[in-house]
Amino acid sequence: MIAVLTAVPLEGTMQGDRLRVQSVVEGARRSVSRVEVVDLKPKTKRPWLSVAAALARGEAPYMAWYQWRWQPVQCDGAPDIVIAFQLRAAQPALECRARYRILDLTDSLGLYRHNLGSISESRRKRWMLRGIAGAEIRWSNRFDEVWVSTIRDQQWLALMGLSTRVIENAVPQKKILTPGNLRHLLFVANLEYLPNRVGLSRFLKSAWPALYRHNYQLTVVGKGSENLQDPGVTGMGYVPSVEPYYMEAGIVISPVPVGAGSQNKILEAMGYGRPVVIAAEALQGLTPRQRAAAIPVTGASDWLSSLESLQDTNRYQRAVTDGFQAVPVAGDAVAARLSRLLHR
Repeated sequence: MIAVLTAVPLEGTMQGDRLRVQSVVEGARRSVSRVEVVDLKPKTKRPWLSVAAALARGEAPYMAWYQWRWQPVQCDGAPDIVIAFQLRAAQPALECRARYRILDLTDSLGLYRHNLGSISESRRKRWMLRGIAGAEIRWSNRFDEVWVSTIRDQQWLALMGLSTRVIENAVPQKKILTPGNLRHLLFVANLEYLPNRVGLSRFLKSAWPALYRHNYQLTVVGKGSENLQDPGVTGMGYVPSVEPYYMEAGIVISPVPVGAGSQNKILEAMGYGRPVVIAAEALQGLTPRQRAAAIPVTGASDWLSSLESLQDTNRYQRAVTDGFQAVPVAGDAVAARLSRLLHR
């Protein structure tokens, strides 16, 4: 049996965390006949004294809060493997008896906090993540194996002496859509996530005016986008299904240089057979094959030339094929790793 402990429910809006946990659960179900998904539930009363005591011991505020937040959990029997989904699930996972314990960090919070240096973040979040890099290492060292989603996260944690395994993100399904309008661009992102909001804002100020003059149109889909008012830009807000917007647009963009929020949407676009033009910094969150398929831009002036290159039919089709082949289906990488662990 495999137990997956998570504070992220499997049902709901398909944001990055939920896509990741679904992939973990799907991979587990392919590996064994029984998988228990343990939903972490908050305590009815907040244990402020316990949190204060943890802070006094030098614990990072993030872990001081989550270490005492969850109600006690019970894993049925003694699972062969327990998977803690993200750092906030570390404490309850360590309380479950198991032969092997895995911590799926997904994205390093220490790396995320480091990246906040280039954007403005709330004081509360900066305080919550104070000392998180050290806490991430301490808690990770209590597990038998640690997973991350990108080589970038793996390299960052290796600098602090932590060995991790890359289990790349994936898409729920893959299907190549009929090519859409090559002058119609799409950006899918939750604008409540600061790196997405900052990346789009900078793009609209620096690169969009020239693209608009060349008859490009942009649709932005995701929470917070409904308030966009730039010429040629249509904000749809939250939508129950993004597929119709991928069908209409011929090219997908991701102008997000920091954080980790853009990667899943890059993979989603490739899985729908859409070329993706991205901020060059986002290449760090992709696998080598995905990097080769994506079209990076290094500055505002590069957006037009990169998009214009895709007006060539052969160039467009090559980008579609390379991207589609580079994206895995949910559960593949997780199932492969768990099967090796179970049969060794």
